[in-house]
Amino acid sequence: MAYIGNSPANVGNYQIIDDISSSFNGVLTTFALATNSVAITPTKAGQVLISINGVLQEPDNTGTDGFKVSASNVVFSSAPASGDTFWGVFQGAAVDIGTPSDDVVDTIHIKDNAITADKIAAGAVVADIATGGVTTAKIADDAVTVDKLANAINTEIAANTAKTGITSGQASAITANTAKTGITSGQASAITANTAKVTNATHTGDVTGSGALTIATDAVTTTKILDGAITAAKINSAVALGGPSLGTASVIRTNAQTISENITIGSTTNGMSAGPITIADGYTVTVNGNWSVV
Repeated sequence: MAYIGNSPANVGNYQIIDDISSSFNGVLTTFALATNSVAITPTKAGQVLISINGVLQEPDNTGTDGFKVSASNVVFSSAPASGDTFWGVFQGAAVDIGTPSDDVVDTIHIKDNAITADKIAAGAVVADIATGGVTTAKIADDAVTVDKLANAINTEIAANTAKTGITSGQASAITANTAKTGITSGQASAITANTAKVTNATHTGDVTGSGALTIATDAVTTTKILDGAITAAKINSAVALGGPSLGTASVIRTNAQTISENITIGSTTNGMSAGPITIADGYTVTVNGNWSVV
């Protein structure tokens, strides 16, 4: 009877499995699979048909019932007994699709990166570079020679080298700039003055003035004084004696009653003040040595 529609394709590779019944002993459950003494490796139990004593066994990839396959072995859920008969068929190990018809293999049926250079005929593939596809990064240094430049570019380069192609006015302007001509006497004086540094810019801030410079009152802070720069000769006698004094013989030493700065007394230093003393908010006195308030 003819088939309705396309007839089944005879593309399977069915192989008879070598008889393993000689190893049945009621204990072993795992047996090697081979066809014509060549090991086979089914990927799933469903690829194998196995009969024990004429009873078709159930393929079970979990191994709970019937049998499962593990690499090149069949594993039965229960050990076949000595004398049990066996036959098996390994189906679908390979599929022969024959020769494809012309123009039937399209892009989606070709695996990515499957076509190597060895499979491409020499000169058969000519790269088609898209417009604007060649960027500067893709051109090797010194790779563009004179022969690859347009004649118009070569002409412009030659003209620039010979300094041709400019007007007489442009040439005069270049010469005048080189000779420093074409500037006013005022500009020349300003250039000369700047070169000789005869004038100074006006300064503002802590230091002011455009000629003689003046330091503003209270502008010199402790951080602006070089360590060791103040000698005994530069210290006022009142400061040298420890503070302001009263009386013609400086018999009374005085000190302020409020501390409005952060003070640290070193570990090898002793200090003394006349009280009472108030430390203003936000300031501290750190005593590492000794401080007496009397």
